Amino acid sequence: MERAFLAQNMSVLRASVVVEELVRNGLDTFFVSPGNRNAPLIAAITGNPRAHARSVMDERGAAYRALGHAKATGRAGVLVCTSGTALSNYFPAVIEAFRDELPLVVLSSDRPADLVFSDANQTMQQPGIFGGFIRKSLFLPPPDPAYPITALAAHLDDLLRVKNGPVHINCPFRDPLVPLTDPANPVCANLLKEARGYFAKEGPQTVYAEVSEPRPDVRLVRATLEKCRRGLLSIGRLELENDRKAAAALAQNLGWPVFCDVASSVKALVPPGLLLPCPDHPGARALYEKYGPETVLQLGTGFVSKHYYQAVLAAPCLNLILVSPRSGSRDPSNSASLRIPATVAAFAEALGQGTISAAQDLGAAACFLEEAGLFEKALYDATPSGLMSFPLIARTVNSLIPSGEALFLGNSSTIRAFDAEGPPASGQVSVVSNRGVSGIEGNIATTVGYAEGSGKRVTAVMGDVSFLHDVSSLLMLSRSLAPVILIVANNRGGRIFEKLPVSGFPEICHPLMTTPHDTDISMVCGGFGLIHQTAGTPEDLGRAYSEALSSGKTRVIEAVLDPETDLTVFEKRKTVR
Repeated sequence: MERAFLAQNMSVLRASVVVEELVRNGLDTFFVSPGNRNAPLIAAITGNPRAHARSVMDERGAAYRALGHAKATGRAGVLVCTSGTALSNYFPAVIEAFRDELPLVVLSSDRPADLVFSDANQTMQQPGIFGGFIRKSLFLPPPDPAYPITALAAHLDDLLRVKNGPVHINCPFRDPLVPLTDPANPVCANLLKEARGYFAKEGPQTVYAEVSEPRPDVRLVRATLEKCRRGLLSIGRLELENDRKAAAALAQNLGWPVFCDVASSVKALVPPGLLLPCPDHPGARALYEKYGPETVLQLGTGFVSKHYYQAVLAAPCLNLILVSPRSGSRDPSNSASLRIPATVAAFAEALGQGTISAAQDLGAAACFLEEAGLFEKALYDATPSGLMSFPLIARTVNSLIPSGEALFLGNSSTIRAFDAEGPPASGQVSVVSNRGVSGIEGNIATTVGYAEGSGKRVTAVMGDVSFLHDVSSLLMLSRSLAPVILIVANNRGGRIFEKLPVSGFPEICHPLMTTPHDTDISMVCGGFGLIHQTAGTPEDLGRAYSEALSSGKTRVIEAVLDPETDLTVFEKRKTVR
C-alpha cells in the first residue's frame, strides 16, 4: 500500500525520503531542535506515522538525550537541527558517542553552497565540522532530479550500517522550505513517479545481511587459566545484558576473587563471597599487593578506579588477558599480554563450562577474600552514619533502589563513591554513566533519554556542578515520558579537588577549580515546575527517596553536604587498614 508523502517541492520530497529511509532502518525517534532551515525535515517527521518526534529547545541537551536513548535501546536517536552554530552544540555528545562506540545520527539542515560560500546569514561550512569524531558521513547536494531516490536511499542504508559511533548526514535545502508548490522548480513527473514507487515498497532500499560474530580462539586462554595459581577476575563496564550474565556465570565457574567496576552492573550477580573492594583505597591496594595475582582476566573496559590500572595491573610479571570487542587499545596500563576482541558472551561460550582453574591456590584466595571482607567491614564502621557524605549517599541509594530499575551516576565524586560501595541490596540494577570521555555535560539529558528509551524509572545521582552545568535540561526533565528521581549531592562546588594533591596549592585550587556557589536549587527547580525536597542527613535522604519511589513521579532531592564534614569523612576512611 502506498504511503502518503510530501512532494509539493524538491526540499520536502528530499526530506520525506531521508526520514522514511531512517525509519525503515529502525531509527524512528527524532530529537528535534527549532529552526527554519530544518522545516522540510520537521514536516517529513510529523507527516510520517511511524516517526516519533521529541522537541528539545537546546541542541546540546538534545544530543545527550539521544545518547541516553542509545544506551537504553542500542539504537541511534536522530538529531535534527537547523543550519549554523546549532550543529556545533552537538559536539560534546558526538565525542562521547565516538569514544563510547554508541550509535548516533546527526541530521543537519544546511543552506546550499552558493549561499554558504558567499557568507549568507546563518551559514558556515558544516561538512567535516566534527573532524575525526565521526565514523562516517553523507554530505548531500541540494535536491536535484538527477539524484535518483533509489540512490539516495541506498547511500543512507550504507551509512547506517555503522553501529559503533556517530554518523553525520548534511542536507542543504532551498526555498520553499514548507509544503508549498514551487512553480519555478516543480517536481518533475519522472521523479514523482519514482517517489510513488519508492513509498509503495516496504523495508530499506538495500538490506545488509547480518554477519555472525566469529567464535574466538580461546585455547591459549584456557591453558593459561588452567595452570594459574593466583588469579583475579576483573569486570569492567558492560552494556549488554548477555555480557553481564555471561560475566556472572564465569565468575561462579572460575571461583577467583572478583573486582567489579560499578558500571559493570554485575556486582549483585556475583557471589558475595568473591567480591573485592575497590583498589582506590590504600588499605585495599595493600591487600591486592599481598595476594599478588599472576593472571588477571579482565572482562570489559573503562574502569572508574585509577589505581586498578596504576597499581593492580602494574604488578611485575603480571599476565593480563583482556576481553573486549571495542576498538582501540582500551588499556591505560599497557599491560595486556593477550587481547580477545570479542563480546564477553561469545568469549564465555567459547571457553565453555567445567573446571578451568585446576591449579588454583585455594588457600591464598580464601585468605585474600577473608581479609578483604574484614577490611570492608572496617571501612563501613568508620563511616559516620549520622553525617551526610558521599559514601552515605551511595549507601542509602543502594539500600533502597528497587531491583530491575536503572541508576545513572554522574562523574567525579559521585561515581567513585558508588564504586567503593557494595551492590544494591535489592539485586540487579542497570548502572548507566557517561564514561567515554567522563565529562560532566549533559547528565540530566542523558538520564531522561535513558528513562524514555528503556521505559524504566531511573534514579540519577550527580553533584551540584554537574546539575548546574546541565540546568537547561530541567525543562525536558519536567516533561519526561518516564519517571526520574534526581538526587543532587550539593556541597556547593567542585569539592573533589580538595581530595586531590592540588588541594595543597590553594591559590590554584580555590576558587578556580572548586567553583563555590550559593545557588538556591529549590528556586531553580521551582522555575521549571519540578517537585523539590531537601535532605540534610542520611536519614532525611532515605525518607525522601522512599517517598519518591512510592509516588512514581519525577522529582529532585537535594542532599546537602557540608564540604568540611565530607572531607573529614574522606580522610577518616583513608586511615582504615
